[in-house]
Amino acid sequence: MEFNKELVRALANGDKGAFQQIQNLPTPVRMALGIEVDKLRRDENIIPMSNDFSVFEQKKSSYVDDDAVREAMRKRMEIDRQNRERQEKAREEFIKEQTRLAVERARAGLPRNDRLPR
Repeated sequence: MEFNKELVRALANGDKGAFQQIQNLPTPVRMALGIEVDKLRRDENIIPMSNDFSVFEQKKSSYVDDDAVREAMRKRMEIDRQNRERQEKAREEFIKEQTRLAVERARAGLPRNDRLPR
């Protein structure tokens, strides 16, 4: 893609007016323009006049507390483990109850539940 060299140079130098001109362009065009600006900066060792200028929209990074993340993950894993144990216990109780009912039916001489006539 060919861009106006004056616009690319203005962007590379950190001109806010030039930056305002490209705000309404589609993202792929702005990205291609940003690559051209980076290439010009690299080739001619240009340092932009303003430090807050960026052709690419970047989100502000925020500090992440590693200990808090670690604690949240530990709590989540503990909750998951407790849920698995509760499910396993309920499954075992269900199997015991079904077995008990099958034994009672067998002692009474009744057919098994899965072999009832339809």
